[in-house]
Amino acid sequence: MHPVLPKAYRCVRPVLERAYEVVAELLPSEVAGRIDLTRPSYRASWGGPLNGQQNRCQIVRDLAKAIDFDRVIETGTYRGTSTEFFSAVFGVPVATVEANTRYFVYSKRRLAVQPDVTVELGDSRAFLRRCADAAGGDKTVFIYLDAHWEEDLPLAEELRIIGASWAQAVVMIDDFQVPGDVGFGYDDYGAGGALVERYLPEASLKGWSLYYPAGASDRETGKKRGSCVLMSPVIAGNAHIPTLRSARVF
Repeated sequence: MHPVLPKAYRCVRPVLERAYEVVAELLPSEVAGRIDLTRPSYRASWGGPLNGQQNRCQIVRDLAKAIDFDRVIETGTYRGTSTEFFSAVFGVPVATVEANTRYFVYSKRRLAVQPDVTVELGDSRAFLRRCADAAGGDKTVFIYLDAHWEEDLPLAEELRIIGASWAQAVVMIDDFQVPGDVGFGYDDYGAGGALVERYLPEASLKGWSLYYPAGASDRETGKKRGSCVLMSPVIAGNAHIPTLRSARVF
């Protein structure tokens, strides 16, 4: 290949990517999702699992080592990159839900080779209620909440459902403010919709413990999105995770 061609392609590629997205938005969601499977770059969306953040990935690995989980539940599948990571790290059944039809079609097909991964289309709140009814409150679950997007913000209701349904649970919330570290980004949807500590429904999380990443943002990789971890009382009293720092007990 001529040495100029790779450089030229790198310059043109962003334009081609944007053009594809414009065309894909005009297609039926099911069709766009299937075509997306032909694009290898989508397999590592947002830079890889958990926004390409290696320290965040290590937190998850540490949780998997310290706690004997029965199941993983994820809201907000997107392209299934983090879902695939959860399946590999925890080695237990993973159930995930996506509200966007295009992303659901893509992830359903991508993850079809993973027999322990179930991908559903729908609302995250109804999905969590179904999971609670099916799994039973005696199971130990890791729950990753990332369904907050655009105008609908289901996070508070998701947490109320979790608090009422599982006695043994660890919850990780993506796009959450890390106090004292402005290098971590977080979502702010306007009046009452900023993903900060005061947003959490404390009445539904009595006795739960709140943690933040122990590592600073300047040592993180990828998109540097903030996060927090919540542990139910039974779990928090028996788990020490070196990559997390304790913040408070509700």
